[in-house]
Amino acid sequence: MPPKVLVKANLSEQIYRNLRLGLMDGEFRPGQRLTISSVAEQYGTSITPVREAIFRLASEQALEVKASTSVVVPDLTNRNLREIVAIRKELEGMAARHVGRIATPEMIAALEAQNAMFVAAAGRDPRDAAQANRDFHFLILRYAQMPYVEAVCENMWALMGPFLRTFHEEVPVRRLAGKDHLHFRFLAALKAGDADAAGRAMQDDIAWSDELIARREELAAAAAAGADPRRQAME
Repeated sequence: MPPKVLVKANLSEQIYRNLRLGLMDGEFRPGQRLTISSVAEQYGTSITPVREAIFRLASEQALEVKASTSVVVPDLTNRNLREIVAIRKELEGMAARHVGRIATPEMIAALEAQNAMFVAAAGRDPRDAAQANRDFHFLILRYAQMPYVEAVCENMWALMGPFLRTFHEEVPVRRLAGKDHLHFRFLAALKAGDADAAGRAMQDDIAWSDELIARREELAAAAAAGADPRRQAME
């Protein structure tokens, strides 16, 4: 991978933002190991600003520092994932309802275009799909003009982004790219001027993650019971 391009001012802040966005966009997998030296090499900088950025992300629980030079992307517990999903449902649902009340034809057209990018990415690459999905959700948050809600949601996405990468890898493409995807229900609610339906569609879309969390719980329970279950696709 070619070195990232940075300006000299405030390298630590730039590396922090780049790594945080990478977590949100599913560039990293749960449990993936990083080293401070490898990140420094990637960005073409010294270890010091990388260490500062990583320790800042660790303070936000987005990364775990295992040793002086070793860092791990958290593999969140099912309980933690459910808590994040619950927070996102409340906050993004509220934002979606507000957008449902103020949406203009231009906003709807932009959201439809972003959703088309997501559908195309879903059939191409899980990482691209995760990023396009994130862009769709954050376009809604931007239109809602709720900066504090958006800030909290950014934190939740930084924590959950690696899991959502896994989600886009395991859910069949026909479900991600199909016309019954809940993004389409949300867009239909906007066109109908039904703010409550827009909020419900967004909450149902976020709750879809519960399927994969439940599957993880089933596999863990089976493993604890001594079984060797074969992982099945999410039908």
